Amino acid sequence: MPFNRRQFLQTTTAAAAASTLTTSIGDAAAPAKPPNVLFVLTDQWRASAMGIGSDEVVRTPNIDKLARQGTQFTRAYAANPVCTPNRSCILTGRHSHQHGMIGNDLCLPPVEICWPELFQTAGYKTHYVGKWHIDGVDKPGFVPPGWRRRGFGSFEGFNRGHIYHRHWGFDNEGGALEKKWKCEDRPYYEPTLQTDLAIDFMEHNKTNPFCCYLSWGPPHTPFNPPGNYDLYSPDQIKLRSNVPAEHRAAARKQLTGYYGLCESLDHELGRLTQYLDKSGLTQNTLVIFTSDHGELCGSHGKYRKGEPEDESLNVPLVMRMPGTINPSKVNSVLFNSVDLMPTMTSLCGLEDPTTCTGQNLVGAFTDSGKSPTVDSTYCQGKVNASQGSGGAAAKKKKKGQAVVNTWRTVVTQQYKLTLRGDRDKVEHIFDLKNDPFETENLATQPSTVKIRRELLTELYDWAKRTKDPFPKQPKSAAKMYSDEQAKAARG
Repeated sequence: MPFNRRQFLQTTTAAAAASTLTTSIGDAAAPAKPPNVLFVLTDQWRASAMGIGSDEVVRTPNIDKLARQGTQFTRAYAANPVCTPNRSCILTGRHSHQHGMIGNDLCLPPVEICWPELFQTAGYKTHYVGKWHIDGVDKPGFVPPGWRRRGFGSFEGFNRGHIYHRHWGFDNEGGALEKKWKCEDRPYYEPTLQTDLAIDFMEHNKTNPFCCYLSWGPPHTPFNPPGNYDLYSPDQIKLRSNVPAEHRAAARKQLTGYYGLCESLDHELGRLTQYLDKSGLTQNTLVIFTSDHGELCGSHGKYRKGEPEDESLNVPLVMRMPGTINPSKVNSVLFNSVDLMPTMTSLCGLEDPTTCTGQNLVGAFTDSGKSPTVDSTYCQGKVNASQGSGGAAAKKKKKGQAVVNTWRTVVTQQYKLTLRGDRDKVEHIFDLKNDPFETENLATQPSTVKIRRELLTELYDWAKRTKDPFPKQPKSAAKMYSDEQAKAARG
């Protein structure tokens, strides 16, 4: 094993204690309480579907306000735009070919170090609420105490599933979570309960440093918002220009429910920020709002996720930390899911493990130091017919099995290049600056020969540095550990 887990966590504790944040009082320096963390993850929310995004209909006043108080990152990308892989990328700061979570319903290998463990070791109270989806195939699936909770001291949720209007999930001990529903005078809605649970945890731990991870299931399918947010009719929907004519009716119908779910979650986010204000926690709490991947919903004739187009790949990312993160900023730094771990731990004064391959981007949006150079970012995925995006390629089948379309994408400030299935098969080159809806494929144009060569060099360099075996299939997490290895990993 390349590292000793117990030794690393002990070292991290000592480092965190030695680098305690301080505030100046006169000529003396007094210890300051470490910042709290509220990490809010949605499922299948594309970056454009916000009031501060480019979709013209959806309304998200609370997210917009959070962005005005902090920083909105317009170029945030999912490392692998599918639930299980990208949730693992977020937690480990590693690409999916590195941790082996290359598809849905796998179990994250026990040797992987996740950032909640770092916070827990540094003395934080750590809590998880909602959908997990990194613990194998169980549905809904109780996630038991121990290493499978990846550093969360308490857990109220479930492994996987999307059931928004009837009770679903488990309390910390495995009992029915429905017992904690307090609003018997109105219809049950899962995100409302989950928001209540997050607020309850923060209220009971507001005198301690805490790290609360809230994972809502919407706006993932089914697109069935609660009645008071089922507000749209298809004729009110304004489609993106990259939705083909034959997909417009279906896209309008689906987006009515999708936008309703987005607005319902915006309301819940407002409840969270109002609680932080009323409890006096706002000034010392890092709030992060993002998603595991986006939703195509008819763009390019495709649906759902798993593809390299921006509706699938580009995700919302807003951070607020008063006094540290510059307010009212719109930031275009290329921000990958794997960069979340080193960035947020840096904001909280913690040290990252050597296994983390993401980049600390704090300098790009604070006054803490030199801004990092980010020339490109690297994303990957596979789409198969059984869980596909709805695109034509995903619907082709070989006899007796699904076709797997493995792709790699490099994104620069201006361009995006995608390889599909082969090291030399360039599927797309898009000029994102002049063609943000990705409607003109430049891959075969003679005028882009030099750009194509430069982008391929950049992509191959990413693959080499991160030891990506593409076009060979990366090793699956299911083959990465045994019971004996799990015991050794956990000391």
